[in-house]
Amino acid sequence: MNITFPLLSDDVLTKIVDDMNNRGFGIAVDCIDPGSLTSLRSFIENKVADNGGEYIAFAGVERVRGTCLENLPSSPEFIRAFKVIYEKGTGKTAPSVPFYQLLRCLSGKSGDKHAFFFHYDSYVVTALIPVIIPLDGKSGDLIMLPNTRKIRWTYVRNLIDKVLLDNKLSQVLLKYLTSSGRLQATKVRLRPGNVYFFWGCRSIHANEPCDPEKIRATALFHYVDPHASSWLRGALRGKTMQHRY
Repeated sequence: MNITFPLLSDDVLTKIVDDMNNRGFGIAVDCIDPGSLTSLRSFIENKVADNGGEYIAFAGVERVRGTCLENLPSSPEFIRAFKVIYEKGTGKTAPSVPFYQLLRCLSGKSGDKHAFFFHYDSYVVTALIPVIIPLDGKSGDLIMLPNTRKIRWTYVRNLIDKVLLDNKLSQVLLKYLTSSGRLQATKVRLRPGNVYFFWGCRSIHANEPCDPEKIRATALFHYVDPHASSWLRGALRGKTMQHRY
């Protein structure tokens, strides 16, 4: 299925970057047409049903062929939006690198395991495309502590942040503080059709739980991993894989 992503003007993209810097996220309104969303929803509902009504995710293009997510990452207008946002936000020339894309479908009891997992993305720009969002009850809102750090251009500094954040104590504490309102997090109610941009590698973020009998599905596109060529990350990942298997 082909999809036409609108050509966003420089003024619109400048406003998105300003919002990303000032409130944590910027919105490209009504960029995904209803027909594409309807077809993608059917795809997701069938896949979730085949999986017993539980959480399922699809990384890359191969497993979403036949949906609008197959052609969206090759859309010149879509690519341009990311490049302009990256350049306006970082002051650096945008590289021609592929997206890392993921389709997450929260449903069932296993969906709760993927809620309140606070993290930084490995990529500079993240775009979140809501596909199915429950209209009532627990809808899995995006919650974020926006722009809590600068871009870590070196992997060592990024690794230190990851160790401090990705541990049980930090996760439990952040869940308690944000759920109780003691820490004022930014909550984003998502609307299908819009595209939500934020600095993924600078913002601590997670999603709230979704009612288990419902589906909360979002597509994510990540652009520019500053540490893609880091030998240290490669060595650590290789060691982790050896221990895991």
